[in-house]
Amino acid sequence: MGTRISASMRPLVVLVLFLGIPLSALAQAPASAPVDPVAAPVVAETTDSKLIQSVTFSPVVAFAGADLRVIVRVTPDAGNRRLQLSVDAPTFYASTERQLDGVEGARAHTFAVHQLPAGDYQIVATLEGSSGIRSRVTRSFKVMGEDETALEPDVRPTRGRRRGRSD
Repeated sequence: MGTRISASMRPLVVLVLFLGIPLSALAQAPASAPVDPVAAPVVAETTDSKLIQSVTFSPVVAFAGADLRVIVRVTPDAGNRRLQLSVDAPTFYASTERQLDGVEGARAHTFAVHQLPAGDYQIVATLEGSSGIRSRVTRSFKVMGEDETALEPDVRPTRGRRRGRSD
């Protein structure tokens, strides 16, 4: 028996199939066990990686000029002091940090990054404690866009005479 797809999900599924993105890339897996290593690779983790439960972002498919929303889910712990997030590409860099309240801290932290240019990106979420880095998770994604050379206007030579009647 097949999987049913709601009417609101059809455009997304068509876009995913058109672009050749694996369907597993749409899943929001926990940081310690990604569904597809190619779609959501974990580049670096510390031994206490369960403190960052997941790093998810939307949109999954982004075009140049898009805004990105990143949600980092953290397990509240007495040793948590600061959460840092960086978004890095060859032509773009953004970084921010939040102070955490240990056990009283929020579980979900939302970050927004605006007007991303085309390129290959890495999102790095780092959880720090009083004794240093407690957990670090890295995710990769791509923002699609046109090449700068493709944006140059097409220059056509003009002829000396015009078509039609000349006075």
